[in-house]
Amino acid sequence: MRTVVSVASVLCAFSLDAQITTTFNRLPDGLDEVRIRNNSATSLVAFVVSVKQAPRSSDSPPALDLGASNAPFVVYSDPLIEPGARPLPASEERVATVSGVAFTLDPLGRRLLPPFGRRLLGDSILAAGIYADGTTTGDAALLTRLLSRRSNMLQAVEMALDILSDAGRHNVPRNQLIEQFKRMAGSVSHWYLPPEQQVGRGIYQSIIGKLINLPDEPLGSPFPPSAFVAEETAMLNRQRVTLLESQPSLADTAFIGR
Repeated sequence: MRTVVSVASVLCAFSLDAQITTTFNRLPDGLDEVRIRNNSATSLVAFVVSVKQAPRSSDSPPALDLGASNAPFVVYSDPLIEPGARPLPASEERVATVSGVAFTLDPLGRRLLPPFGRRLLGDSILAAGIYADGTTTGDAALLTRLLSRRSNMLQAVEMALDILSDAGRHNVPRNQLIEQFKRMAGSVSHWYLPPEQQVGRGIYQSIIGKLINLPDEPLGSPFPPSAFVAEETAMLNRQRVTLLESQPSLADTAFIGR
C-alpha cells in the first residue's frame, strides 16, 4: 500500500462506528483531499463517500463554470461496477481528491493540478461500505445508492443479453444493431438521471465499440457472427451471476435504511 506524504491541515475527521474513518485535508497545492480508512478487521469490498461542496472560487472563468450547484461530490468504488476497483484491506486507506471540476479516486496517489478555478469541499462527509462477508456500515441513504448501482448494472446486463441473443437468432444488420445499443446508451445518459441509474451506459458503449470493430464477413454471412454472440453472452452471463450472488442480496436493497 503506497503512502502519500504531504503537508496538510486536517480540517475534520468523521467516524462511522470506528469502522470507516474519513479525514478531510486541504493541501498546499490548493486541492482538497479525503482519506478513507478501513478500521475493521475485514476487507471493505465496496464503498461510497459523499462530501459537501463549498461555493466555487471566484477565479473560475464563467465559460468553464459547470453551474452554481453546490451538490455534494460523490465517489464510488465497487469492483462489480468498475472492474479496476480494488477492495480496501483492513487497516489501509484510499485517497480521493478534487482537481478542477472532477472528484477522482486515485489508488496511486497521483493528482492533477486544476488549470482554472477550483471547487472546494466543505466539512460535511458521509460514507458507507460493504464488507467481504456481506455486512454493511455507514449512512443508510448512501448504502441504498451503492446497492442501487448494482441493481441498475444488473438490469443493463440483462437487457444487453436479451438484445444480443435476439440478434443472434434473427440476423440483425450491423448498423441496425449498433443503433439499437446507441439508443440504450442514450436512454441512461440524461443529465436528470442520478449517477446510479447511468452505470449501464458503459456496458452498451463497450458492445457498440466491439460491433464497430468486427471484421467484415463475406457477403450473405449472418450478423452478428455466432462466435461473437457466444463470447459476449458468456461474459455477460458471468457478470449477471456475480451480481445476483453478491452480498448483501440485491433483493434486500429496498429495505436498506427502513
